[in-house]
Amino acid sequence: MLYTISSDTLTAQISDFGAELSSLKTADGTELIWQADPEIWKRHAPLLFPFICNTESKKYTVNGVEYALSNHGFARDTVFECVSETDGSVRFVLKSTEETLKKYPYKFELSADYTLSGNTLATSVTVKNTDDKDIFFFIGGHPAFNCPLTDGENFEDYYVEYSENETITQPVPNGERTILDNGRQVPLTHELFAHDVFMKDKPNSSSISLKSKKSARSIRLDYDNSGCIAVWSPARNDANFVCLEPWSSVPVYCDKVDELTEMPHAKKLAAGESYVFSYKISLLTE
Repeated sequence: MLYTISSDTLTAQISDFGAELSSLKTADGTELIWQADPEIWKRHAPLLFPFICNTESKKYTVNGVEYALSNHGFARDTVFECVSETDGSVRFVLKSTEETLKKYPYKFELSADYTLSGNTLATSVTVKNTDDKDIFFFIGGHPAFNCPLTDGENFEDYYVEYSENETITQPVPNGERTILDNGRQVPLTHELFAHDVFMKDKPNSSSISLKSKKSARSIRLDYDNSGCIAVWSPARNDANFVCLEPWSSVPVYCDKVDELTEMPHAKKLAAGESYVFSYKISLLTE
């Protein structure tokens, strides 16, 4: 089921399936979010929990017991309960069940709050430990923005811009390549993503923007720069979208161990405690 919230500038639709942002439209009806063509990429803006990406084997252990998770965890493929709704906000909750415990052996409550105010959509995701022991997890956002954002433009008219200078390298076969060398702007091409995602752990920047060389309309994503920011699109000419992805840390595979309790980038949360992960999407026209 889709839930609609609005401001004087934007209208958003969020699905209870995955508590996923499915649409973000301007007052003139322009869609900003990728509309999930299943032939290219079937999602809009999934929430990633309790993993970001996956281990190489797709399996992991907790205290030596083996489990398996799909890429990016199960939250994005699970129906949440809508527990509150106003004209400008909506809240969803997902609680652990016997089924989730078979693949992730911790009790939790995951709530996702969306709030629209003016030209900004705020997303706040809270993990509450409802278990009697520490729990370990990764969490992230994966919003996909249409690129181009304006009729008459194309993918190569766009670039991503960090709010501060960054140096970003990406692993490639037989070495690495430099995406940014103490700079801010990365021109977009489909070939740029031939080696998948590029990311920056603990960036200087607390925001990243999708901008055009030809028009003023842009998207800015504000995030907590104590984590990681990633940029991804499929390396194909018909993939006219770019994902700006705020993550709690680098993904699971970077830790190179299969024991979740020993993964150095996993969040550790004590019994009864909560962890809040949040980011904001803003439409800019100047």
